Amino acid sequence: MVALVMKNAPLIDALNRAIALEHAAGLQYQHQALVVRGLWRPVYAPRFAEASQESFGHAELFGQKVVALGGVPTLEVAVTKQSLVLEEMLEHALDVETKALDAYRQALELAGDDVALTTMLEDQIKAETDDVEELELLLSEIRSVVSRRDAALRSAS
Repeated sequence: MVALVMKNAPLIDALNRAIALEHAAGLQYQHQALVVRGLWRPVYAPRFAEASQESFGHAELFGQKVVALGGVPTLEVAVTKQSLVLEEMLEHALDVETKALDAYRQALELAGDDVALTTMLEDQIKAETDDVEELELLLSEIRSVVSRRDAALRSAS
């Protein structure tokens, strides 16, 4: 068993980094679902709540793989960020999703000839890429709305 863990240590470390980021994303999204306010609440509260559950599910999925590799899944939580401003919430979400994407890419480089893990990681990388792209689009739209609002306020004064 020790030889298995030693052989897989870099991969286990990479997966545990991804798990810690998923824990952070789950907590961050959960908090955002609770505190998002205003006209955007009906749209974003359920979106953040769903993203929270997905993140915790990803942590569990890859935690199971860490156990199968002979390791122990981390309980650590990467850095979380907090805001009451929707634009900042989306920026924080983009940040943690981008870091998770990088962590999964690093794990993929270490997966070697483990076809099942490679497939899992490729699927996860696609999902994370989709999340990053969606957040970039949402941020672009929010920034556009804020910019138009600010321009209207300037012209009104």
